[in-house]
Amino acid sequence: MAFQPQDLLRWLPEKAAICHVAFSGGLDSHVLLHAMARLRDSGELRCELRAVHVHHGLSPHADAWAEHCQAVCTGLGVPLDVVRVRVSKSGHGPEQAAREARYRAFGYILGKGHFLLTAHHQDDQVETQLFRMLRGTGMRGLAGIRSQRAFADGMLLRPLLGYARGMLMAYAEEQGLQWIEDESNTDESLDRNYLRRLIVPTLGERWPGFQKNLQRLAKLAEEGQALAEEVGADDLAQAMDALHRIDISRLLAFSPARQRNLLRYWFLALESKYGIPAPDHYVIDRIFSELIPAAVDAEPLIEWNKSGQQVFIRRFAERIYLVLGAHAQDPVPITWSVQQPLELPGLGTLYMLETAGDGFLAPPNGTLEVRFRQGGETAKPAGRKTRPLKKILQDYQVPPWLREKIPLFYRDGELLAVGDLFVTEQWRVRNRDAQGKKIHQIRWLREDLHCGY
Repeated sequence: MAFQPQDLLRWLPEKAAICHVAFSGGLDSHVLLHAMARLRDSGELRCELRAVHVHHGLSPHADAWAEHCQAVCTGLGVPLDVVRVRVSKSGHGPEQAAREARYRAFGYILGKGHFLLTAHHQDDQVETQLFRMLRGTGMRGLAGIRSQRAFADGMLLRPLLGYARGMLMAYAEEQGLQWIEDESNTDESLDRNYLRRLIVPTLGERWPGFQKNLQRLAKLAEEGQALAEEVGADDLAQAMDALHRIDISRLLAFSPARQRNLLRYWFLALESKYGIPAPDHYVIDRIFSELIPAAVDAEPLIEWNKSGQQVFIRRFAERIYLVLGAHAQDPVPITWSVQQPLELPGLGTLYMLETAGDGFLAPPNGTLEVRFRQGGETAKPAGRKTRPLKKILQDYQVPPWLREKIPLFYRDGELLAVGDLFVTEQWRVRNRDAQGKKIHQIRWLREDLHCGY
């Protein structure tokens, strides 16, 4: 079958604010942009059409490519956004580093209700599946490139996945399109180029039409992954407590296969909802071989760094925590004007909010002093005895790594509250005794909110 612009319509939503086409200037993205422009000109496209070109700066021809893209877009009457990025070193090689930089750039320009269209096609799908197989992927990897998914504040669509590159080439030649040939595409030291230029043609000679078999495999893997996620979601709901911690005893009540599937789903959900990068499989291996079996008084720690984000898995009191790595606030006193939120770098944000329950009265001068533990502090939670703060935090089951980071709030030199755990007896006001005065509580939205205390 030949590629026709109208084939794209089934992918496009009826209502979309803007459709951005990722435009490198190469054959595939030029075909996609040209077809979208034809739909716009015919009145069939019901969204604003724009193009975005990511300038990596990796090639000596990068400036010329950006100029070419601008000329093409000018000719088509399509506004172009050129985003310059810096490609950082990555442990997964230059291809992955460039991809990560590219998608960060796409995320910057994608607003709510916007759609990003990329020109991945059937040949790209085959290469991706083979590449992931060689890396020992699971079902999610075998499913290959997803045709659509939520991305940034909008959606990512790949409407050309059903078309071989030869079909796109035929369209480009018929329309007289001119495109860029990236010299790096001939570099067989790059994994994907090696697969594209040497392996895929050889497989095609031995097994003609093997691409269709891989398409069927992708569909089966996608169905299997969907089932695994459905089971994982149900199991995670049973194993996770109200503070987003995994209860180890509940986790181990499942079969070994469901235990691992539960953790994979947990990481997938964190990546989807919060952008926390999912780890490689070895992290799950270490959770079962190192973290869970560790001695009760140990403080096991598993760390990974991906896409510049440092993430820790920790265990305390038979709970598994996920903690984001960040530069913590220096332990120096801070004066907080409580009418405004206070950001504590690496620790989160503080708010003073009115409450219908018990709490404290707002300070007359509108300020509290924020300190951090130095050692030797004592406190008297309402209704309890005065005790060392260290012991109180243990009673509250605060993990050791958070005890030095909890903000302490002082009024007139006296301890008023400890984090959002409790108000001290001296300053606590019961709602029934407020006599019409407004009562407040402190809310602390932590950087590691995903794990709670």
